[in-house]
This record gives sequence, structure tokens and C-alpha cells, in this order.
Amino acid sequence: MVSSSRNTFRFWLVLALRVVLLAAAFVGARYWSLRLAASAVPLPAKSVAMARGVSTPSPAPTKVRPAVVNLPQAKSDLLNILHAQGEYNRERGLFSLAASLDPEALKEVLADLVTQPNIGNNKQAIAILAAQLAESDPQAALDSLKNIHNLRDRGALAADVFDAWSAKDPAAALAAISQLPGGYKREVSLLAIFDNLMIQDPKSALSALLSQPIDRASFELYSSVFGNLTSRDPSTAAAAALSLPPNIMRDAALQSTVTAWVAQDPTGALAWANGLPAGPTKNGVLDNAMLALSQQDPASAANYTTQLPDSPMRDYMLKQISGNWAQADPAGLLAWAHGNLTGNDYASAAQNALMIMGQTDPAAAASALAQISDPNVVKPALGQLAFTWAAQDVNAALAWAQSLPADNAAQRNSAISGALESWSNTAPDAAASYIQQNLATDPSFSTLATQVVNSWGHSDPQAALTWAENLPAGSAQNNAVTAAITQLANFDPQTAWQDAQQLSGSSGNTAMVNVINAWANQQPEQAAAALANLPDGKSLNTATADVAKNWLSQDPTAASQWINTLPQGPARDGAVEQIISSVGKNDPAAAFNWSTTISNETTRNAQVVKLAGQWSSINPAAAAAAAQNALGNLTNLTPAQQAALQKVLDKATAP
Repeated sequence: MVSSSRNTFRFWLVLALRVVLLAAAFVGARYWSLRLAASAVPLPAKSVAMARGVSTPSPAPTKVRPAVVNLPQAKSDLLNILHAQGEYNRERGLFSLAASLDPEALKEVLADLVTQPNIGNNKQAIAILAAQLAESDPQAALDSLKNIHNLRDRGALAADVFDAWSAKDPAAALAAISQLPGGYKREVSLLAIFDNLMIQDPKSALSALLSQPIDRASFELYSSVFGNLTSRDPSTAAAAALSLPPNIMRDAALQSTVTAWVAQDPTGALAWANGLPAGPTKNGVLDNAMLALSQQDPASAANYTTQLPDSPMRDYMLKQISGNWAQADPAGLLAWAHGNLTGNDYASAAQNALMIMGQTDPAAAASALAQISDPNVVKPALGQLAFTWAAQDVNAALAWAQSLPADNAAQRNSAISGALESWSNTAPDAAASYIQQNLATDPSFSTLATQVVNSWGHSDPQAALTWAENLPAGSAQNNAVTAAITQLANFDPQTAWQDAQQLSGSSGNTAMVNVINAWANQQPEQAAAALANLPDGKSLNTATADVAKNWLSQDPTAASQWINTLPQGPARDGAVEQIISSVGKNDPAAAFNWSTTISNETTRNAQVVKLAGQWSSINPAAAAAAAQNALGNLTNLTPAQQAALQKVLDKATAP
């Protein structure tokens, strides 16, 4: 259950990230279509730095002719404006002051302003004054920002200057920015320049983009430019994107192009994508097209995908679309899947729909699930729904789980287990009391008690152990106590070891093995000493291998010395195999020598042959000598093993 939840979570995390990126591209396409329409209407000059850290200013008052002013008076007026009450009054005052100053006065006022403490409070004023200066002397406006030490603030304000500059002369602004070092300042400023260049001349913007060096800003630039081009001429944008060299920038251009194209003409976009030559490019474009279309019309996207030939790519796309659809309309997805999908396709879509439905309306999800008979849907959905429902209303979740038909114990137990797993993560003592009072005679009681103890043991293993010990004698108590001791070993292995020794039979052996394994993570030498308390057999063999593995990862020398003292037998053989696994890649000679000490002939011969072959690819001569020795001294080698060792010899003597 936990593993399934984690895998599902990873799927939804990856899907969410892809949806965010595609949504951004879609919004960008809509933004450009609106902006291009609006660009035909003259607008008053205004600062754009507000969108990069300062609140957007109100429309500026009518600009007046700059007059000769008294600089001390201008600086005094600026201070009064900055302390004025109300954001609107401050903005209006700043625009009026900026419009009244000539370039030289603006330079003086800016030079004084950027040296003031708490510059963060003055960013709005600097942005407005610098943008005003940029209209007449953009280089001076940039120079005025040099004394701002915070690179992020300086970068945002520089972008505002470049925005004003590129509105008049984008070529000059682009030439100037090419002299800036890489970093946030250059990235944000580039976006501002291309913002204006794309409005004025998209073809020149594309040409300028292709001449830019690839850096951190490139992906966003390519996405923006091609999204804008697509809003004007999708076919031209698509052809330009396909002509790019095959790299991540081409991927960005294609994704932005097809996403923007789908936003305005889904039929045309799909026809273009489907006409591409078969291969990774077509698969990627179709994938992005389908995911973009699923934002607008998930049913059309799903119907289109189901008509594609069977392939892993088709299955992947359908899963992405159904996941996206489930987020917006899980009931609609479930109804569509019921009438259009079968087999694994249906199971995947139905599970997606039920998962999201369970988060928003678990009772409705339960009703929908009751109408489904496909075991590939029902089995995982029962536990997942109960788990999700219990996080919202544990009583309702358990009431539903217990109302399921008793003649299908597996399904009923899955739902009860899911609800209790969720509950025991937050209130394990309450979950334990519930199953003891309500499910003590249920056949699943032992499994449920162990499940609750495992969860409880993460936070309070001693309380979990006390509860388990007070259960009625029998298998349920043994299993729960073993689970509690195992959890306690992660916190206090010595106490857990003492408790494990009090148990008898297979429960005692299991508990001791689990404690030794946990103990070896913390104190392998003490865990090794505890092995003497285990009887010969599978438990000892497993525990010895666990200690060897953990100790080798912490202190290989000490662990090797300990393994060398072990008596011949299965337990030592298992420990030796851990050494071989640990050192085989870095020290094939040592691994080979250890393999010859294994007492079990079958295991020994298999390891010797395998290691000789691996060793021969690193040092053919040394491996050949070892193979020759093995052929002369090892008994019961099979014909195939003898042939493999002979091959190692032949390799060393080959010309």
C-alpha cells in the first residue's frame, strides 16, 4: 500500500510539473495574441520593473516639458513623495517629478537615491526615474544603477531600462546587453529586449535569437520568441523550429510552437504534428500537442490518441491525458473511459479518476467504484480510496469499508487496511483501540494489529510493544510483538535484543534476526557478537549476511577480519558472498580469492567462474593464472564451467 502510494505520488508530481510548464506556454500564447492586438494602440510610457519586484504603477500623469529645476528642491520633493501617504499618491508624484526633470537633473537625483540606505524601499522611485532617463540616455540610466549592490535588484531595474531602450532602438539595446556578463541581470534584461523586439519585428527577433549564445536564459527566450511567432504565423514558426539544430533549444521551440498552435487551431496543429516523419521528434511534438489539447478539450485529445497505432508512446500519451483530465473532471473521465477504453488503458484511466474523486468527494468515488467490476481497478482503488477518505473522515471511511460484502474478504480487508494505515499514521493508539474493540474476532485481526504496530513503532515503539504484549496469547500477539521489537531496535537495539530473547519458537528467531539487522546499522561489532545466540539454520545464515553487509559498508577491514574467523558453513558462505559483492569491482583479485574459500561447491564454482571472467577484462594474465589454478584444484566443475575457465586462459594467450 505504501509503495503504491509513493509510486502514484511520483507520477502525479512529474505530471504536475509538465502541466505547469505547458500551462505557462499556453498562457504565453494567449498573452501574445492579446498583446499583439493591443500593440497597435499607442500607450503612454510606463515602467515595467514594477512586475519584477515593485507593484505595478498607476497610469502616469500627462508628461510636461522638463524645466530647469533647483536640484536641492527636487531632492527635497523626492523625499516628501517617498513619505507621502497612499501608494497612488506616491506613484503619481514620482511620475510627475520624473517628467519635470531634464536628463542631467535625473542623473543627479538618481545618483543620490541609489546611495541611500534601505534601497529596497526606493526601488519604485529608482525604476520610474531610470526609465525616464532611459528615454533620452539609456546608457546613463544603466550607469546610474552600478552602485546598487544587490544583483537581483540591479538586474530587475536594468531590465526596466532595457525595456524602455528597446522600445525605441532594439538593435542598440541588444548590442549593449551583449557586453554584460552572464547572470540574472543579463537574463532578465534579455527578456525585456525580446519582449519589445518581437512586437516590432518578429523575424528580426528570430534572427537575433539564433545569434545569441546558449545560456540559462535561452530556454525561456526560445519559448517566448516561438510562441509569439506562432501567434502570427504557425506554419512559419513550425518550419523555423524544425530547422534548428537538435538540442534542448529546439525542444523548447517545438514545445512552445505546438502549444501555442493548439491554443488557436487544434486541428491545424495536429495535422502538422501528425505529418512529421516518424521518430523521436514527432513523438515529442505529438505528446506536447496532446497534453496542451487536454487542457482545452480532454475528450478530443483522448479520442485522437486512442486512434493512434498501439505503441508505448501511445500508451504513455493516453496516461498523461487521462491524468490531466482527472484533475479537471474525474467523473467525466470515468464516464468516457467506461465507454471507450478496455484492458490496461481502462484500468489506468479509471484509477486516475477515482484517485482524484476520492480526494474531493470520497462518497461519490465509493459509489462509482461499486459500479466497476474490473479487478485491476477495484483491487488498488479500494485501499487507496479508504486511505484518502480516512485522512478526511476516518469514521466514514471505516463504516464504508466494513459495509463491503463479507463474501469478498480480500476486497473488504484491503479497504479496512487502507483506512487503518491512514489513521495509524496520525493516531496509532486510537487505531489500535479500534481494531481491538471492533475487529478482535475478524480473520484479518493479526494482519491489522501488525500493521498498526509498525506505524506506531515509528513514533513510540515502547508504547506499541506494551500494547502488543497485552493482546491475547496467540499468533496475533506473536506477530505484533515481533513487529514492535523490530521497530524498537531502530531506537534501542540492546533493549530490543533483550525483549527478543524472551520470545520462543519462530517468532523469537524472527525478532532476533530483525534486531540484529537493525543493530548492525549502528553497532555492527555488537550485532556480530549477538549472532552466537541464534541456532544454526536459516535465521543464523540471514542474520550473518546482514551483519556482514552493514559492517563492510562501515569498516571493510574489520568486517573482513571478522568474517575470516567464522567457521566453515552456510553462515560464513553468505558473509563471503557479501565481501565479493562489496569488493568485486575494485579488487577482483581479492574477490576471486575469497570465492575459493566458500564451502558449498556449487556456490563456490559458480562464483569462481563468474569472477574469473570479470577479472579477465581488467587483467587477462592474472585472471588466466587464477583460472589455471581453479581448473587444477577445484572439484566438480561442470563442463560448461570448465569451458568458461578455458576461455579465460585462451584470452590471455590470444595475439
